[in-house]
Amino acid sequence: EIRRMATFGRVRFRALTAAALALTCALVAHAAYEDIPVVKGRQIYIYGKPFHVRGVCYSPVPINESMLFGPYGDYFTAEYAFMWHRDLPLIKAMGANSIRIYGWDDSSDHDLFLKYVMDMGLRVLITYPLGSASVTPVRGDANRKKVAERFAAQVHKYGEHPAILAWSFGNEMNMEEAGFLAEFDREFVCGWNKHEQKHGGCYNPVNPPNTSDPCYHSSYCVYSHLFRFIEQAAEEAHRYSSVPIMSCFADTDLMLDKIQRAGHLAPSLNVWALQLYRGYTFGAWFLHAANASRTPTNYKPFLITEYGIDAYHDACGKDPKATPCYNQLGDFSESHEDEGTQALWDRNLTIEISWHSSAQPMCIKGTKEYDEIIRLTGDDAYINETCIAPGGFVYGWMDEYWKGSHSAAECHPNYWDADFTIDKCEYKAHVTCPNWNASLHDLCGQPSQTASPDHYQNEEWFGITTPTKCENSIDGLRLRKVYWALREEWTEPGGGNDTIVAPTCTNVAMCPGNCSNHGHCETNHLVCGEATEKGGGAPCCMCDTGWAGERCDMLDAKTKMSIGAGFSLLVVIGGIFLGNVLRSG
Repeated sequence: EIRRMATFGRVRFRALTAAALALTCALVAHAAYEDIPVVKGRQIYIYGKPFHVRGVCYSPVPINESMLFGPYGDYFTAEYAFMWHRDLPLIKAMGANSIRIYGWDDSSDHDLFLKYVMDMGLRVLITYPLGSASVTPVRGDANRKKVAERFAAQVHKYGEHPAILAWSFGNEMNMEEAGFLAEFDREFVCGWNKHEQKHGGCYNPVNPPNTSDPCYHSSYCVYSHLFRFIEQAAEEAHRYSSVPIMSCFADTDLMLDKIQRAGHLAPSLNVWALQLYRGYTFGAWFLHAANASRTPTNYKPFLITEYGIDAYHDACGKDPKATPCYNQLGDFSESHEDEGTQALWDRNLTIEISWHSSAQPMCIKGTKEYDEIIRLTGDDAYINETCIAPGGFVYGWMDEYWKGSHSAAECHPNYWDADFTIDKCEYKAHVTCPNWNASLHDLCGQPSQTASPDHYQNEEWFGITTPTKCENSIDGLRLRKVYWALREEWTEPGGGNDTIVAPTCTNVAMCPGNCSNHGHCETNHLVCGEATEKGGGAPCCMCDTGWAGERCDMLDAKTKMSIGAGFSLLVVIGGIFLGNVLRSG
């Protein structure tokens, strides 16, 4: 009887253990599933709750480096970990919950970066860069299939990593300069005129063309093939991962009209994404976005993947007739850095995004707030027109000195060339642009009547922070007023400013324990090597002879062996001496 009861007890224990293990696995699987962003209607859900993106565009190109040269903007491999360690804690402290990056090398490993993003409690929107049609040919089924498979392979490589918010297939593919629309026009004989409407073409019209206008049909032709191409890539990527897919469009060529007419051809896209530079306010854009996406296949969130203004007041934009522009940084032209206006405008835009956030309780069916709106208005029209955007990404984290090499208004050749002439300058170009010297903070950009308060966008000056070239290889950062303005908007009241220390040249490259005064602090990542999960990377301690360890607080192997050998020799000598003493006694 005792043996029978013992056997029954063992069987019962095993059954309970198996049940508990199965329940644990189910809970883990459920938690992992909940961790993946899911798009439903206008909302992005994470852990079963609507997620509002408080994002920062993150392109940490150092002074005197460029996206156009190695590592081509891929500062997300292990040797550049010192950059993330400098930046991401500050971005998190500002109240952001997401960053957007503009691409990386497919063949490199980025697991350490993604782990650090996750450890910081952030999410990342990864842009899969296509460049232009000259870089990424899309004419012909074979070329398009190759691009779609390459994109899908990259999505498959990182799967449903908990740091990933979404992927963007390309960036601003609808820009005429990118050349993709022109390629589709050539292949499918759309009859689309790539020139702007004001120059007799079909691109960038003031008002949507009517059905009798040839541009109405030719623009639908090129965009229908663009959306089919994007759909091919998104569908292929979704074979390997359920992470949301989008394609970030430029706010040009009446893009909402194109989404309304041809967006149904890309049902596998989970989110509409646009970069909006419309000045102090987005105006009626949210209403227009709602109207463009009322059909079932187009009914998706609109994520704003870039917004904001630059921090420079440029006299170049003052007089429409004054062209080209000769003013330079530091002269007496009434041009100056304008942190205050940048902070005011960026904050207002951020507030407007929150007003139209699809993560608000009133936007979610079944909440008391939703029911109250229905009771007061009688239908869901107000909700459909208000609950549009699951957030946005302010542009950008830091000033990028390299951007002067490519701007919309340039002189060819520029002022420093012996053959310079104003006849070769585009309207409102700064005569020093293009400027390929990425060690100089130039004023290159383009005129804009509405996007900036001074009517000029200076491409190198959009940063929430501005870098300083230090004596070491790590740039210091100065936090502009917009940092604190957005922090007030994105964090709970009571966060003390004294808890945040800007990484200046005096503290950005501090080594642990000051190397215990047994070495010097090295900041060159080529010397320090790659970081690992356990640490390492720049800055690092280069220890004096005889010392070792991360802090140079341990004796190195040779010194230990020398001390050990010396001690052994003393023991031997002492033994001989003691033996002689005993014998003589």
